[in-house]
Amino acid sequence: MREKEPNMEADRRRIIVQEIQQWRKGKLLPDHYCDFLLNLYVTEKEAQPDFLNEPAAGRAGRFSVWKWISIFVIFSFFCLIVLHFSSFHPALQIALCLLTTGGMLTAGTILRPRNETVGLSWIGLAMLLLAGSSLYLLHLHELDAWGWKALVLGLCAAFWIAYGIAARIPLLHFSGWACLAIVYSLLLRNHSHPYSLLQAQLYWLPLAGLFSWSGWFAQRWSKRDCAVLLGFSALLVLMPEIAFFANSGSEVWLQALFVGKLVIGGGVLFLLRKYWIAWVA
Repeated sequence: MREKEPNMEADRRRIIVQEIQQWRKGKLLPDHYCDFLLNLYVTEKEAQPDFLNEPAAGRAGRFSVWKWISIFVIFSFFCLIVLHFSSFHPALQIALCLLTTGGMLTAGTILRPRNETVGLSWIGLAMLLLAGSSLYLLHLHELDAWGWKALVLGLCAAFWIAYGIAARIPLLHFSGWACLAIVYSLLLRNHSHPYSLLQAQLYWLPLAGLFSWSGWFAQRWSKRDCAVLLGFSALLVLMPEIAFFANSGSEVWLQALFVGKLVIGGGVLFLLRKYWIAWVA
């Protein structure tokens, strides 16, 4: 009987672990509760599926012949597309870029509930591919005027903002507004250049005030979006100096003004911490 007791205990633990994993798959309990329960009954190695404990070579060795053929066919097809991409018709080039971006977004959306990091990585790569391929197509077809670049970046930024709000991804939401700030900077550079530092303050600081008010207004609906808008308004406060850095280089007085703004802004945030923390918390 004593020899059977360890086996009975192992079987009992195995059944409990299977039940907990079923609860996780069926969303009957939050993931952190399931992790806590698993830590009570299994070790780290036992908590993982067997195929994850195998070496990568061992997992690859279990692939069938058709899986190997499929992998090499898909990889070869992808290489052919990349090598001959510039010779395709423009409509086909656009369709391929959109299909690839859509496929990566779909993969990220499917994987995100299972693994947040992997899902967000796929979504981030899809967004970078969308912007990078769009700029590459402009260069490929010799559409190098700043207006085309501003249009493409503006459309990408609008999509990032909309998708970031809908999918609740604050970093993507913020990146969309930052991309729009780049578009606005291009507009100023090509229509109001050269301009003085005082004019730059007038171009950017009212926008910072507008987005601060928008963040306060949005906090009653979404704390997450409120934090994004307030963070972007803080970036807009520094944009006059950043724009001058890009245009005229890092002069000493400009560095002093930039650091001074940081110090003053930090002091204002500290004094008003009770208000803005209540908005975003």
